[in-house]
Amino acid sequence: MTVGKGNPVTRIVVSVQMGSDRLAASDDPVFVGLRGQCGREFRLTPRSGRAFRRGKSETHVLAAAGGSEATVLNPELNDPTSPSIDASQVEGAYLRKGLEPIPNVRGHGEMDDRLQVERVEVEVYADGLAEPLCFTRSDPFWLGLICGLVMEIPAAEGGG
Repeated sequence: MTVGKGNPVTRIVVSVQMGSDRLAASDDPVFVGLRGQCGREFRLTPRSGRAFRRGKSETHVLAAAGGSEATVLNPELNDPTSPSIDASQVEGAYLRKGLEPIPNVRGHGEMDDRLQVERVEVEVYADGLAEPLCFTRSDPFWLGLICGLVMEIPAAEGGG
């Protein structure tokens, strides 16, 4: 769907603070998604280094593939400007843990590759908006086969 009038998204900034508990890190792919009529999902993989290490804080910028702002691998596949997303139609955000290459077939307990997130913030910048839409969650949660693969990120108070 192409945006005509409205507030086309120009970039999305995702800040994630991982937990420090044992087994809190993951090599599996992690995605941020926007809910709404023009909703989309984007993979959070940094251009260099490994992502989602225990106790680390990371910021991922999703922006136009031809520009210099994007900090994710394969920005052309994670470009929130093409196709356009109208920020006025963004209803929510979520974090989703994928499984790569296949889910662990040995069991769901100790062998589950989990990710512990202490805090996540998603800021959606768009033309015509004075402030970004902001979604945040600061109560610690786990993502994995045992505890669920998707976590909703509510709108921040006074934003989103």
